[in-house]
This record gives sequence, C-alpha cells and structure tokens, in this order.
Amino acid sequence: MKKTLICTLLLVFALSLTAISTAKSLFFADSYMLRAFGVEANYWNPARLTEHHHIDLWLPVANSGIQINNNALDLDTYNFFVTQDTLSTEGKERILRNMDGKLSAEASANISVFGITMGNTALSGATHVQGKGQISEKLIRLAFYGNTEDEYHFTKANSNASVISYVDLTYGAGGFKIPFIPENYPQIVTGLSASLLAGIKNLETKEVDLRFSSTVESGANLDSEVLIRSGIGGVGYKAMLGMYSEITPWLEAGITLDNLFGAINWNIANEITRYTATADSIYITDIEDDLFESSDTTENADPYSTKLGTELRLAAMYKHPIVTVSADWVQGFSETTVSSKVGRLSLGAGFLPLPFLPLSLGISLPNSSHPVKVSYGIGVKSLGNEFSIAVQSFDSLIPGYKSKGIALAIATRVWF
Repeated sequence: MKKTLICTLLLVFALSLTAISTAKSLFFADSYMLRAFGVEANYWNPARLTEHHHIDLWLPVANSGIQINNNALDLDTYNFFVTQDTLSTEGKERILRNMDGKLSAEASANISVFGITMGNTALSGATHVQGKGQISEKLIRLAFYGNTEDEYHFTKANSNASVISYVDLTYGAGGFKIPFIPENYPQIVTGLSASLLAGIKNLETKEVDLRFSSTVESGANLDSEVLIRSGIGGVGYKAMLGMYSEITPWLEAGITLDNLFGAINWNIANEITRYTATADSIYITDIEDDLFESSDTTENADPYSTKLGTELRLAAMYKHPIVTVSADWVQGFSETTVSSKVGRLSLGAGFLPLPFLPLSLGISLPNSSHPVKVSYGIGVKSLGNEFSIAVQSFDSLIPGYKSKGIALAIATRVWF
C-alpha cells in the first residue's frame, strides 16, 4: 500500500505540466534571443523582424516542441523503484538523496498554428501548455518511513502545482532605429509585439494546509485542507519590448522585456474544489474502524486573473560565417507558472560545416530551480526552406538512463 501511494504521488506529479517560447529555441537550450528572426522574432525580440529580409512563413504544427523534467529522478532510478517489491533503506535514500528539500517538476509544449512576416511586421499564432509543481521531501519521507517526528506541517510554499494552456494571436513590428544616434556609432534597433491570448484551461493550487502529528499520549492526528482553483475559457494580453545593436560586424547585444502587463482573465467556467481529510486520536486498536473522514466539494468561483510574470532577458552573440556563439541571461520578477525569480544562463553554438547542414549545440546552466540542460540539433537547408530536429537532455550530457527529463522539437521554415 505504501509503495502504491508513493508511486501514485511521483507519477501524477511528474506528469504535471516551464516553457518553450518557440520550438527552435530548444535547439540552443534557450540561448535564442539574438538568433530569432522573421516570425520567431515575435516571441524573442521583435526588433529583429526584418533581419532576414524575406517573407517568412510558419506552417501549422511544423514548429513544435515538448519537454518534461524533474530535479531528482533519472530514468534509471525510476526503473529501480518500480521493479522493487520492497525498498531497503539504501533504496529509499537513493530516491531521496537528490531532492534537496523537494521533488520539483516542469513541463511545457508549444505548437505553431500559423505565421507570416510582411515587411517590418509579423502576424503569428501558437498553442502553449505550461506548468510546474513541487512536493516536499518530508512528505515523501513520511510515506517511505512513517512518522519519525512528532509533528509535520505542509503548506503551499512546499507542495503545489499549476497548469496553464492558451493560444496567442501576436502582432509585431520592428526594425526601427533609434533616431539621433551618429552614423559612426552602433545603431540601436527596436521593436514591439503585442499578443491577444485566448485561455483554454487553468489549474492552480490556492491553499494547502496539512498537519499530521503522532504521540503516545494523543495517538495519530490528521487535519488537512487543499483548495484547487480552476478556470476554463478566458481572455488575456501581453506585450514584448525588444532592442538590439550590432556593436561590431561580428558582435551583437540585445535586451527584451517579455510578458509586459501579461495576464489572462478567467471568467467563463470557474470552480474551487476543496479536499479535506481528518483523523483524531487514532491508535493501533482502532485498526478495523474507519480511520479517516474525508470529503471533497466543488463550487462555482468568481472570475479571477492569472499573472504571467514579466521577464528580463539580456543576450550577446559572436558571429562568424561558419560558427556563431551566444549567451542569454533571463531573470523573472515574480514566481508564476511561466516565470521564475531564479535567474538562469544559457549558452548556444551554431555550426555550418556545409552550406546545407546546420548543426546546433546548447547548454543551460543549472540553478537552484532547474537542472542543467544540453541540446543537440541537426537540419537540412536549401535556398527557400529549412527542416531541423533536436533533442534535449536534463542533468545529463546525452539522453539516456541518467537523464532527469527529455525534450524534443521539430522546426520548419519556409521563405521567399
């Protein structure tokens, strides 16, 4: 029973749905702000909309990516867990040793709908599914070992989950030079994109209060309440402001502010579901009685708003006809489903050993919230189109049994 409970917790949590802005960014582990042009610049830096000087098309589903990862469980550890009839102390510690206080997971998907550039403007649309969550390591230890402390308390701060899905319609305009800069100085190019968002589904943890205590005098006591808020159907908006400059013929630098004023208002079908469970003074002599009283109730909820969270991105890129190297730093100002207050650094490299064979490599350095990510991509390029595929591994140099997650992407570009 204990193993079934643990397995359920881990599987449900691992499948909870941060974010892929566009599929091609996965090729460079998100070091992509100064690489995006044409339609993709709508989502990375609209200042670069005119960089390609062609009409750029985005086809339905042809630019899509999906990723899922966690901070602690690689495939080898998961396989070890599910094949054991019983777990030794060594086996339990193998699962717990990398959690660092919590088991956290993220997942996202991005699927292109359409896109086209028209001069210095672009119109595009895509479907996004993003989410994240965490479970306190103490809760998993409690399930593994039973109570080893007199009292446990779990809150939303250490056990929560959130999911959001929406479709965007984005219009961007860019390629505008800031006036009055002398011609012999590096020019600064700006751009702006604005998105109308159609919310599909939102689910978020609104409140968690779980208290468990066990003493000889009072027996086992449980008092828990979890509130989940959900919404179906909503309308929102966001904006991105970007700029970049070619400092020298071989070096560029840029800056963007994304998710400006970003929010989705859920006002069509909203609910709050309340889960409660209680147990009072349970002793071993009560084992044949009903130990717990539990209930769940769902009621209609008032309209509410989900903030997307503003993010600042800084980037630089070295350019050469054969090799390009880039670095991106992204910093969120709030903790939301799609943004994090923990900054992260990504590095990317593009290679063109043959005119028709683009190769890519990317690495996103680890931080307290995310494991290291390593990406590999390969493509085929001609005069008017390009098709590429990429794979990304989490906390492992190559995808395999030591990976703590995986991401896959396809990217197709057509221009004329």
